Amino acid sequence: MNKLYGKMIVIVAQLILALSMVVMSSYAWMTLSTNPSVEGIQIAIGGGNTILVAADVAETVDGVTYHYPSYFSDTLNFNQFESYNYLNHVSELTPVSTADGIHWFLPEYYDVNDEEVKAGIAMVGQVKPVEEFTLDDTLEHANLDDSQVVKAKQGSYTYVDFWVVSPGSEYTLRVSTGDDSGGSFAIGLDPVIETNGQLVLDTEAESAAACVRAGFLVNPDGVLDNSMLYYQKSPGFNEQYTRLRGTYKEPEGTNIYSSGYQFYIYEPNGDSNGSYTITEPLGVTGSAIGVVAYPVDVRDRLTVQKTSHWMTATTGAGTEIEQRFSAAMLEYQMAYPNLSEKEAASKFYREYLGGQVGPYVKKGSFLKNTGDLYEAAVDGIVSEFYLGEGFTAGATDDTYIVKLEKNVPQRIRLFVWLEGQDVDCINCASASSFSLKLELAGSNADINE
Repeated sequence: MNKLYGKMIVIVAQLILALSMVVMSSYAWMTLSTNPSVEGIQIAIGGGNTILVAADVAETVDGVTYHYPSYFSDTLNFNQFESYNYLNHVSELTPVSTADGIHWFLPEYYDVNDEEVKAGIAMVGQVKPVEEFTLDDTLEHANLDDSQVVKAKQGSYTYVDFWVVSPGSEYTLRVSTGDDSGGSFAIGLDPVIETNGQLVLDTEAESAAACVRAGFLVNPDGVLDNSMLYYQKSPGFNEQYTRLRGTYKEPEGTNIYSSGYQFYIYEPNGDSNGSYTITEPLGVTGSAIGVVAYPVDVRDRLTVQKTSHWMTATTGAGTEIEQRFSAAMLEYQMAYPNLSEKEAASKFYREYLGGQVGPYVKKGSFLKNTGDLYEAAVDGIVSEFYLGEGFTAGATDDTYIVKLEKNVPQRIRLFVWLEGQDVDCINCASASSFSLKLELAGSNADINE
């Protein structure tokens, strides 16, 4: 199935996440010996000629919170809104697992009081079986601030809400590779080390980018509360938009989710060593005797991208990003003669590059059909043959985030987490950070073609 994806860039999310992790077990879950940290999350949204985006406005009146869009435009930077200031103070992202964006499973670890440790069949700090994991369906471990590092160590994830609208036509939205100036990817930001008296990038460092996920939780139902009334009174109101879609749980509110919700998972860096290993994130049984974690087949809500890499330098040795770093250090050495490794990394990625690493990344292609990918798996592993050029595209055909109705703003909740069920989670063991960039494209082709 061939589809033409419109050139309207819907969302670009750049998240710089500094993670310090050490692996201590043979499970797919990390055992952490040090606390990860996050230096802040920078998110910007760009739109095209037909798809517009807006920040979420949350207004609380008499104890009730109402959500409506801010100004719709073709660009949006979350850092310009005070309501998203928490992204600059997120504590830790540590492994969790979810199949639906509602039920989040947090790992439990053995301690000295467990019988398994006393019997010598488990070690302190080793992850317990998934049946003993803790369920978080209240957003208790979401958006933890930097004062909650102890709580975050058990499991932590983050999310933002935003609005998208199609004023011209109906479109389905998907994550896309985009063009040369944009695109989606997740890549490790090499840490800075000192070698022979010089600051250089550590190109051998592992990164948590291998197990990162982004998920889009969508409630397509119309908003039934008074949010529309407050939107009509707001300075950003557009009289063309007479309805709103998308109601979600508040952090301390009741669980309002129903069967109408959709959860679309984006897996960057899907292939490793020439093959792809299927991940089955943890879901719930829905049993009357209690909630139990179990692996879930998510082929109907998943898009997979091949691994992205730093571009090789066009002249000289190494990569383009290494050469840019060398140039930055030449500029900084006079003004900052005693620059530490951490300070150098921050100044390079944040100030010198302005958080924009995309021009130095060779983005991986998307696997064209998730269903075909799963059908090609043998014992959960897809061979390199099925990851070749004939099976890739600019976006995945058989899954999508949401169908947008013309002139009806849709609120979307975007989650970012480290998927503990990912086989690569055991290899995410370094002090390097990663950059995640998301770009959505629209298509007016029928999903069932």
